[in-house]
Amino acid sequence: MRRFRWRLQRVLDVTVQREKALRAELFGLSRRIVRLRQEIVRRRADLRSVLSDLAGRSFDERIARQEVFMRCAEAVEREIARLEADARDLQARRTERSQTFMRVRSSRQTLERMRREAFDQHTREQLKLEQKQFDESAQVSFARAALSGAGAAEEGS
Repeated sequence: MRRFRWRLQRVLDVTVQREKALRAELFGLSRRIVRLRQEIVRRRADLRSVLSDLAGRSFDERIARQEVFMRCAEAVEREIARLEADARDLQARRTERSQTFMRVRSSRQTLERMRREAFDQHTREQLKLEQKQFDESAQVSFARAALSGAGAAEEGS
């Protein structure tokens, strides 16, 4: 049987590699988003912890430290806002990459379906050729047998 070669195999291979790269990028973006969100939660927890510690102090001590805390808290809140903006940007990028990934995956699935159909068509054609060769071989064998039988009948008469 003749070997199956599909003209679009290289396109399929490139599409599969692209899908793998996009999947890896999506996982990387997801991990970065998770890390940013964890950092935001940690920083807010630190602020709450310092605030509760400050609330447990005496009034005079609390008033003295409250001004420093407020300045630090303001800086931390700006940093948290920056981290949240980064997380939103990464989420938007992840959404965009996710849509690209879905298009590439759909393309890969279509190419794989086309390849299966081409392979099935190739297999059918090869089976037809084999059947044709078998039929021709059988006809030649029958004709030889008929000729040798006719030749034997003439010799016998």
